[in-house]
Amino acid sequence: MKATDAIAASQILGIGVAQVTVEQFIEHVAAAARERRRWHVCYVNAANFNLAASNNRYAEVLRSANLVYADGQSVVWASRYLGSPLPERVNAGDFFDRFCEACARQQLALYFLGSPPGVAQQAAQNLVARIGNLRILGARDGYFDPALSGAIVAEINHLAPEILVVGMGAPRQEFWVAEHLDRLNVGVTWCVGALFEYVAGATRRAPVWMRKAGLEWAFRLVLEPRRLWRRYLVGNWLFLWRVWHSTRARAKEP
Repeated sequence: MKATDAIAASQILGIGVAQVTVEQFIEHVAAAARERRRWHVCYVNAANFNLAASNNRYAEVLRSANLVYADGQSVVWASRYLGSPLPERVNAGDFFDRFCEACARQQLALYFLGSPPGVAQQAAQNLVARIGNLRILGARDGYFDPALSGAIVAEINHLAPEILVVGMGAPRQEFWVAEHLDRLNVGVTWCVGALFEYVAGATRRAPVWMRKAGLEWAFRLVLEPRRLWRRYLVGNWLFLWRVWHSTRARAKEP
């Protein structure tokens, strides 16, 4: 997160993570959208930190983003261990309806870009059906040829939403936004991973008690063991080791 931003941040493994509650996050992003500040908003969890450790380009995108928030409970726990506690987990799947309600009240329009064909469109339909006055100006999938990026940017700019929500998975979504941010006529571009799949009902979420206990990763692992076993069974421990190692390294500094 940019050092010039007024939002306080906890430094975790070289990345500034915003010290915000869900309500504060909604307020900050809505204000940036209203004022068309051209913000890049990103999330981090244990897997993202592991990716940043091995991918310098991704790490630099996170450091240059205007707001980076703690999507995973492990990040909140790590911040407490490091002595710079974050107030709570800020997971878009838990509050996206509330965010969209705030957008409807403030007449902020959105555009959805990402997920497999039909998913972002279904997510948009579901939200418009249950939130009065919500304006979603367009929705398209994220499985496009990179050569089409210029046409997609032109379409978004023509519609001129205040908020562009991008769900292509890390690091592709962050790279795409970083490459095109200066050309996008939007106030905020927010990377959200698999959010559209949850909103569309294409993927199940963990029960609320598991989310509050920081066990959503276990629920996802049961649903997709082949795809996610390495991320969680190896990645979670790797993230914890990196946090512990960073404290040891700081303790040795003069």
